[in-house]
Amino acid sequence: MKRLTGFLLAGLIGIATAAADDFDDRCAALLPERLAPTADTGVVIVDAALRAYVPAAMAIDRGVAVLSGIGKGLGIHNSRYQCTQFMVIPGLAPGRYRLVSLEGRVSSITLTRRFLYPMPGDGYQIVNPHDWREGPQLYRVQPRRAPELEIDVRAGEGSYLGHLEVVRGRYSIHAVTVRRQADAAREQAARQRLAQLIGTPATGASPAAAARPAAVPP
Repeated sequence: MKRLTGFLLAGLIGIATAAADDFDDRCAALLPERLAPTADTGVVIVDAALRAYVPAAMAIDRGVAVLSGIGKGLGIHNSRYQCTQFMVIPGLAPGRYRLVSLEGRVSSITLTRRFLYPMPGDGYQIVNPHDWREGPQLYRVQPRRAPELEIDVRAGEGSYLGHLEVVRGRYSIHAVTVRRQADAAREQAARQRLAQLIGTPATGASPAAAARPAAVPP
């Protein structure tokens, strides 16, 4: 029995290590070099289950999240091409932002014509529809404005937009919408991953923001 328990524990440890290595192999090279928040900027983590319904569900493992600032001078920012479950957007000025799109690439070999040329209200678009022999299609999901898809960014801190799922709409097998799920475990894991990557505690601000200059005696 003890031997069996030992094998099981070793297997679980091996699985956990493999998962970490898998993330490093698949995702780390896609992340920007400067991930840490600074005294003047914050970071947003977008965790998305990006799917295309063609009409069968097709998971998209890599993509781009795009945020738009709500307010003057905040601009539009994207995560560049990253793993969809951990898309990081650094260097954001403090303020409120909203998700404007999730983007990825899908193979066009088996896609239906209805998917390639969506109807108004389907919630997505194919940015570059062309002959399937030319390569994958750029698939962009554009959610409607909703308070749950907005986030506040603070200087020196990391923010987690939430676990976002692209799910079917009500009236069509092709139509999609973005739904935010509250998941404390996923948020903690994402924050720990970011802290591990930038070398700071998961719950604290970055050294640049946390460190204050010592008072100079008169």
